[in-house]
Amino acid sequence: MSFPKISRKIESSQETITIQFLTENRELILNKEKCLGCGTCFRVCPKEAINRGPIGASRRATIQKFPTKEDIIPEIYNVNKCVFCGTCVYFCPASALTLKKNGVIVNLADIEIVKQKVVPKLEFEAKKIKDSKNLERTIKQYSKAEISVIDEQCPRGCSTCATVCPSGTIAIAKKPEHGWEFSKNVEVVDVDACIACGACDNACPTGALQLKITEVKTSGDYNAIFWDDLFKRLKHLRWSNIKEA
Repeated sequence: MSFPKISRKIESSQETITIQFLTENRELILNKEKCLGCGTCFRVCPKEAINRGPIGASRRATIQKFPTKEDIIPEIYNVNKCVFCGTCVYFCPASALTLKKNGVIVNLADIEIVKQKVVPKLEFEAKKIKDSKNLERTIKQYSKAEISVIDEQCPRGCSTCATVCPSGTIAIAKKPEHGWEFSKNVEVVDVDACIACGACDNACPTGALQLKITEVKTSGDYNAIFWDDLFKRLKHLRWSNIKEA
């Protein structure tokens, strides 16, 4: 048997990639049930080993034309590119990714890019959120964002952004009582609830909804060569035109 040996296992609720060396192994595990579909892991991966998921027309049938949460769950599509650096694990707001070494979970503080101060410390708040279906979970929020909606670009009948929003920030507007009354398609019903995850921006099929990350809370030392580029990618969502800080 030649080393290293790389394998990938895909299950309905979990995806696992493993690299086996002669004396040790490492695993990267994606819990699809915890995943928000926000695309953070895709954006921060320094090796582009993760994609954002088969969104939109490439995946959905004609009858089912709008993407759902299942369509935006990322895939570790190139296992040979992954270097098990743990960047995706550290920045995942939902703790949906886990890094293991020899079967033991690597704590966030012990991930090499954190331990060696390659990236700054994330100053996050453990925040309890509840989605439109009353599903409650705890996430780590370290960013703030602004949401904008271009109503004329929003396709009628699409409820994707409200469906994937994990915090109940977005809702589909009620139809007006009278035909001559104007009504927006999408409403931002609770700005304070937004966790700046990016799931809505990632899932929108037209770019009608855009999320702009305005702040990422960090502290401590870091390696500018690695972090500066990562920071730009972290802020650059699917549809938003981010002006680099």
